[in-house]
Amino acid sequence: MDSVDAVALPHSVDIAAVVLGAAQGALFASGVAKERRIDLIGIALISIATGVGGGIVRDVLLNEPPVALSNNEYLSAALIAAIVTVVFGRLIARLDPLVVAFDALSLGLYLVVGLSKAVSLGLGAVPAVFIGILACTAGGVIRDLLLRTEVALVTVGSFYAFATLGGALVYMGVLQTVGQGPATWAAVCVTFGVRMLSIWFGWSTPHASALSFDAGVETVERLAHSGAEAITRGRKGFLRGEAAGREVDG
Repeated sequence: MDSVDAVALPHSVDIAAVVLGAAQGALFASGVAKERRIDLIGIALISIATGVGGGIVRDVLLNEPPVALSNNEYLSAALIAAIVTVVFGRLIARLDPLVVAFDALSLGLYLVVGLSKAVSLGLGAVPAVFIGILACTAGGVIRDLLLRTEVALVTVGSFYAFATLGGALVYMGVLQTVGQGPATWAAVCVTFGVRMLSIWFGWSTPHASALSFDAGVETVERLAHSGAEAITRGRKGFLRGEAAGREVDG
């Protein structure tokens, strides 16, 4: 695949995405702090890991210097976000719809940055998609592992990974046919739209058992049984009608 220059996102957008990720990490950690006996230092560490974790993992896999460790602004912004979130947690919680919207937007932006960096280094379509999705989701995975909770990425819930996968596929397709600019906008819009719609309408990914072979066999058996019952009822109805016709003729 031809090399493509990385998307030049405004530095303020990059920092804003880190701040939002760190704030959400702090809110999540604060919610389970009493149950898990987490102190303020622990909340701050979890918050920072959530905000910059995905970018660090992405850069390490791409054999690039992690920008979050070479630029003081990233860790500083994440730490400030953690402190502000802990102090004004109740007020921020009231702005949850706005935070969710910005989170969905930052998800798409980080996806595009990860994809463009991977493509610019000569990675193929499949590895680039993997890197892009990992950049978006690794922070949340690190947060869940540190808190010893279910990893939201791989459990039944809203279309988090599905939204990034859709955006990544759209990006790669549009990149090859139209160009970098339209691919960037299309990927961000698809990721943002799918994520927000899944939350708004309560869409949920199916449980793995619903997709298993046994579940498929049970579904086929139920359909076959229902079909057999319908045929039997129809046959009985036909016989009753035929018998009634004979009585009339008689």
